[in-house]
Amino acid sequence: MTYRELVFLVSEAEADAVGDALMDMGALSITVNDAAADTEDEKPLYGEPGLVPEKNAWEESELIALFNEQGLSTEYITQSLQDSGFKVQAPLERYVAEQDWVRLTQSQFDPIQVGQRLWVVPSWHESPPQADAVCLAVDPGLAFGTGSHPTTKLCMQWLESFADAGQLRDKTLLDYGCGSGILAIAAKKLGCGPALGVDIDEQAVISAKDNALRNEVVIDFHLPESDPIHERYDIVVANILANPLQVLAPALVQRMVIGGHIVLSGILARQADDVIKTYSPWLELSIWGEEDGWVCLTGQLKQAVAESQKKTPESSAGDIQAQDLRSERGWLACPPWLAIVLISTLSLVFVVQVLFLARNTIYHQLAKLPEPSQKTFLSTFAQVDSWICQVLPCQNIPLADFSAWAIEYAQLDMARGQGQLKLQIRNKLAVPVQWPDLELVLSNAENQDLETIYLKPSQWLPPGYPLLESGRFASPREEVASDLSLPVPREAAGYRIRVLYLENPASQP
Repeated sequence: MTYRELVFLVSEAEADAVGDALMDMGALSITVNDAAADTEDEKPLYGEPGLVPEKNAWEESELIALFNEQGLSTEYITQSLQDSGFKVQAPLERYVAEQDWVRLTQSQFDPIQVGQRLWVVPSWHESPPQADAVCLAVDPGLAFGTGSHPTTKLCMQWLESFADAGQLRDKTLLDYGCGSGILAIAAKKLGCGPALGVDIDEQAVISAKDNALRNEVVIDFHLPESDPIHERYDIVVANILANPLQVLAPALVQRMVIGGHIVLSGILARQADDVIKTYSPWLELSIWGEEDGWVCLTGQLKQAVAESQKKTPESSAGDIQAQDLRSERGWLACPPWLAIVLISTLSLVFVVQVLFLARNTIYHQLAKLPEPSQKTFLSTFAQVDSWICQVLPCQNIPLADFSAWAIEYAQLDMARGQGQLKLQIRNKLAVPVQWPDLELVLSNAENQDLETIYLKPSQWLPPGYPLLESGRFASPREEVASDLSLPVPREAAGYRIRVLYLENPASQP
């Protein structure tokens, strides 16, 4: 069978309606391209997750309608469109011969050499003859990730270099926004330990599971809501887009172990500085590689020096005083046992005084420890603190630290100057924390900032939220969801959101 393609030039305003009219006249499919593609006037149209594009066509679009050869005549179709009020001219007409479409599609996908050893090989191709080749059997499908895009290549090349350096063996890995699962599969093939893949698209999760089975590797793939444990990983990989990577920054960093590595891609070179700045409160990112205008950012979560390891002038003076007392055997003509009692008493008073003065700081620092040791230390300190507060006037000061918060979910739907923000935020710590303020930065399609909106807790928390009237403190591990409306510029196309404390500049990221 031979098919007939009719190529119309239509305006942005008429593209959708002309396409619908052609479908009503028996078109088998409609394709809309930029009429200025591959020229200096080409204008990309793209959106990011959670955003509805304001435009669905270009200023001048090339609309291709596919008909059976025996369908309506070209003249009749053109006249019908003109009679309906559409400003179209006679289309370009071309014929498409019947072919083995499956074989034709497969011929467009050859094995891809991603790194020195890594290859992506479709199932209909033979593996390369390279002796040390690490081959991934991944067929093109509905989920993103076939190894051909620069962002996927850069992430896979980083994994290969990490493995070649002997650092990937038995490491745990989280692939956030896994798509086809190609990155997690590559990591398993290169020798990493337990791996998890997460994606918001159910079809991607299904595709990733199929690909893992085809590659004979064991990886857990599921939707975000099916991941309640929130474990920490040695390596976190996220190949998404710049805007969601910035929105997800607190959540992704939260999934890293101390000393763990993060690998981010889906970022244009001009967006790298903004992403690096967003992650700067937690770790230092740098550009690991660049290809065709896309970059891969990497960084490591380094452990800070514990406050308890720092020698203070007070503790040094106490040590000297205790040493002097021990050396004065005849001090005040006291027998040795009495000197020991006095020294012990003075030391206890000193320790209690230090704990009293620094109790809030110590409590907050213990709450940031990893889960296994956090519970033990917090329980022990709580018993000591309870005894101290029985004899001294204690005052509980809630923590005001933006890093205590994890943005679990954020989506801003924008249409005709009105935005609907859905937000889910969680206190990660086992201590009360002051409710934070929110900063919402709106940008246009060129990623230029348009407006910055600051929301106080009274503005973003659900109406009548009980804890708002009782001191503005969030309970330990408390999680709250909010849904609020707010005006946005009509040209807004992207957004970034973060937590901060406007009344406490020192705590801002």
